[in-house]
Amino acid sequence: MRNKMAGQHDTPAAPAATARQSGRWLIPVAAAVAALAAVYGYNATMTGGTGQALPANPSDIAALEQATMRQPDNIEIWKQLAQAQRRAGNTAGAITALVRAARIDPDDTEVSAALRDLSRARR
Repeated sequence: MRNKMAGQHDTPAAPAATARQSGRWLIPVAAAVAALAAVYGYNATMTGGTGQALPANPSDIAALEQATMRQPDNIEIWKQLAQAQRRAGNTAGAITALVRAARIDPDDTEVSAALRDLSRARR
């Protein structure tokens, strides 16, 4: 028999089913938080967190367009180009860049959110 120190008690182990059930909410909550963060992150990036579009520098757009020619499969460059085009007021150019990004990664939630946002803005 083991000796117990003062204050120690035997506690029954939690059943395995209870342990599994307690984490069931974690995955849906994490997915919802990630989706909201992607949408907010896109909008905050586009507006600098102010709600007003930041101006785009035409030389930035030209540099990003050149970068897409050098690295046509780089989704991040396409997303940056879309943001720059939108800031410049070129909605069609932003949509074109986002469509190219969506072809690279159709499951990118940031791209999907941006396309939805732009399609609403065009209506």
